Amino acid sequence: MTDDEAERDVDRAAAMSESGTGPGDEEAWDPQVERWRYPDGDFVLPPTLRCLPQPWDAFDWTPISGLPRTDEHVEQARRVLIALLDDRNPAPRVPQPPSPGLLWQVWEQFHEALARRVPRMSHVTWAEVDALASEWRDSARAYPLQKHVGRHVDVAMLALISRLRDDVADSVFRWLTLDTDPSRFADWAVSLAERYVIADMGADSAIELLGAMGGAEPKAALERLAAKPDGPATWDNAEAAESMLFELEAEGMDS
Repeated sequence: MTDDEAERDVDRAAAMSESGTGPGDEEAWDPQVERWRYPDGDFVLPPTLRCLPQPWDAFDWTPISGLPRTDEHVEQARRVLIALLDDRNPAPRVPQPPSPGLLWQVWEQFHEALARRVPRMSHVTWAEVDALASEWRDSARAYPLQKHVGRHVDVAMLALISRLRDDVADSVFRWLTLDTDPSRFADWAVSLAERYVIADMGADSAIELLGAMGGAEPKAALERLAAKPDGPATWDNAEAAESMLFELEAEGMDS
C-alpha cells in the first residue's frame, strides 16, 4: 500500500468517525495484548527476522531487486526461506479488530512510518516503537484510529511480525522469479515454494515462481496445490494455483 492509499483509508476512517457511522467499536476496542521481551535486548522482532542477512533484513525492496543472482546469493536466499519456514516460533496470532476492520490499514501506515525511521529489522526496538507511538497518541492532528494505535501499539507490532514473514518470503520468491532462467532453481525451490503456499506465506509469489520454472515437477506441485475443496492450500491459494495452470496451458508451457 502506498502512503497516498494509506492516507485515503485513514481519511475514510476519520470521516466515518465524525459522522457517527464509523469504526466506533474499533476506537474503543481493547486488544488485550501484553508486551513481550527478549533476553538479548530491547528488540521487538523475533530472532529469525532480526538475524536475517543483508539485504533480506531491509524493509525496502530496492536493495534486493538489484542483488546479482550469484551462487552465493542464491544459497543465501535458500537459507532465508528455510529459516522462516522452520522457525520454532510460529507467526503470532493477531487479534481481529471489530468491523469494519480499518485498524489493519492504520497498522500498516504505522509500520511504514516505523520503517522510514529504522530501515533494518534488527534495529526495531521498543524505544523506537514507543517514540513513534507517543507522537501518534499525542498529536492534535491524529485521527481517532491513529490515537488508538498510539495507545495499543503492541498489537500493531504483532501484526508487523506476521506481515514481515510474508513480505520476506514474497521478496525472495520475486527475486528468484526475475532470474533469466528460474528453472535452474527447481531442484530445491519447487518443494519450498509448495510448502510456502500451503503455509500461506508469500503464496502469490511462490506460485509465480512455480509457473516461471516450468517443467514436470513445478506443474505437479501446482496441481497438488490447486486441489479443492480438500487440498492442502487455502481456497484462494488453490484458485491462484489453478489460474497459473491455465496460464501455462495457454502458453504451451505445461509440459
